Amino acid sequence: SLKMMQTFRKSFYLFYEGYISFIFPIYSSGFFFLKSYLNIRTSGFKQYKAPPMGHCSALIKMLPDFENLLFAHSSWYTYAATIRIYKHWDFRLNEPHTATGRLSFSSYPGFLVSLDDFYLLGSSLMMTQTTNNVFNTSLYSYITPASLFSWQRVRLAHALANTGEQWAKTFSRYNSGTYNNQYMVVDVSKVHLGNSLEDGALTVVEQIPGLVEYSDQTQALRRGYWPSYNVPFHRKIYDLSGYEEMWKEYGEDFSYDLCPRAKIFRRDQSSVSDLNSLKHIMRYNDYKSDPYSQGDPCKSICCRNDLQERQASPDGCYDTKVTDLHMAQEFVAEAVNGPTTDGGLPVFSWEAFNSTSHQGLPPKYNFSFVLMQPQLFRP
Repeated sequence: SLKMMQTFRKSFYLFYEGYISFIFPIYSSGFFFLKSYLNIRTSGFKQYKAPPMGHCSALIKMLPDFENLLFAHSSWYTYAATIRIYKHWDFRLNEPHTATGRLSFSSYPGFLVSLDDFYLLGSSLMMTQTTNNVFNTSLYSYITPASLFSWQRVRLAHALANTGEQWAKTFSRYNSGTYNNQYMVVDVSKVHLGNSLEDGALTVVEQIPGLVEYSDQTQALRRGYWPSYNVPFHRKIYDLSGYEEMWKEYGEDFSYDLCPRAKIFRRDQSSVSDLNSLKHIMRYNDYKSDPYSQGDPCKSICCRNDLQERQASPDGCYDTKVTDLHMAQEFVAEAVNGPTTDGGLPVFSWEAFNSTSHQGLPPKYNFSFVLMQPQLFRP
């Protein structure tokens, strides 16, 4: 209808974060939110919407003797998004109020941002995130055009912040309420290997429409690890987002402490001692045997939705990035593209999903981790 088109046009510029963040307008983080918003506006109001698949797993691991810090992220979305570019940028900024113009990050063609996100910054910060859902659609009323999209605030925080708290405060300003995530910011300068972790080593930031909350979670790292799996940590964010209602209706998949990935991380993180074991846990999927997975290939660290017995689709966990403290200081990481084959899972092939557009993508994904490091060429 004309009214719907007018609503779409108005909302397009309000929510479509990709219009500016990409060289050309294609699907973006903000568009995920736009689709939900338009569905609510055009199909009738419903305060709590049904749960979708999760988006991403992350783990920050401090080894027992503080001998190293490990940092990892696995992205979840459509396998059609596996045209990847790992980028190293150095803008050589000299403004006195700028923290850094240098960054390395996983990304995609035409993107000005990571989107996953996985960043190593010249300010001695590292950042990653997993996406939280907003089930309580009444929060949409807090969205305002007098705001900056999340990708814009992320880029500004990267450039201006020297600490996790500064990053959180910068990001909190002009909250758009679109692409609502849990951001984890590690301040490498506060990590003293073999000795101590200063307060402020880990800052956790969470956003919903109308609110950004952050806290120092260094104490969790001192105890060994910080996991992230698409369930809000901060109680206020958790409650306002509608996770409490989802838990009551759909079960413990929406519990911060008792969802499948929380249990798996809690059980298995103690075995993580180096990059190889970090890679293993971030690619982990033993859904046929692991009791916490309950036979569901998406109730694991690295989802394989294409292996569902019913309504299989080519989406899930399609990459992993890992680094440690030493590598991060040199802007070095390792990354792998494609769905996991952990535990003998079959290699993903597009042959069974030819109806999904996958032009330019490899027919099968059976790749190994690749070293990502800046290549500096002197004139």
